[in-house]
Amino acid sequence: MPKTLYIMRHGETLFNVQGKTQGWCDSPLTARGIEQARLTGKEFARRGLTFDHAYSSTSERCNDTIELATEAAFGAPMPYERRKGLKELNFGAFEGKDQCLELHDENFGEFYVAFGGERHSDATARFEADLIEIMERPDHQSVLVCSHGGIAINFYEKWKDFARVPVTIFSNCLTYVYEYDAGTFVCTDMFVADLSSLERPGLPKQVRIIDPSMRGPL
Repeated sequence: MPKTLYIMRHGETLFNVQGKTQGWCDSPLTARGIEQARLTGKEFARRGLTFDHAYSSTSERCNDTIELATEAAFGAPMPYERRKGLKELNFGAFEGKDQCLELHDENFGEFYVAFGGERHSDATARFEADLIEIMERPDHQSVLVCSHGGIAINFYEKWKDFARVPVTIFSNCLTYVYEYDAGTFVCTDMFVADLSSLERPGLPKQVRIIDPSMRGPL
């Protein structure tokens, strides 16, 4: 019987607002990012979602997001396990630098290796291996994972031939829904809470349309 996996991106961070590359380095949630997490938890409740178990990247931005979201959904933060395999791509020497310095071309998946970072395929493989290990655990029928934008979309791309929905939007706290069965992941849905009340002049737009050919850190 297929299991259900929910992969939620963290809320908006200081580096997201400043346009800095953020992989294994970390920055705190903004005030808006905190509210995004809370609204996402309320969206979980509105949809009637429940989770047997919860997991998070070891990055603090993800830990804070999952705690805020599950508290808003269930009245108290849900216990969760922190796992390094769920971390974002490692961008090496580009960590914390302005995103405009990065090169985006046909070899982008290899770009960061020369600077001490991860190859996209290697990062996706360790992320996938961690998810398989989690989903194969007993009593894991409905699982929530809080992770990152870049690794989440790379994982989607790995399994896009099985996906039932295209990726058309990108946002903090965007949640992907997967069916999992015997090592296969099928993306069946993705959703984001109504964040329109948090739009502010001078701040980045929260939900944006993306180019399906886009790759790399988000």
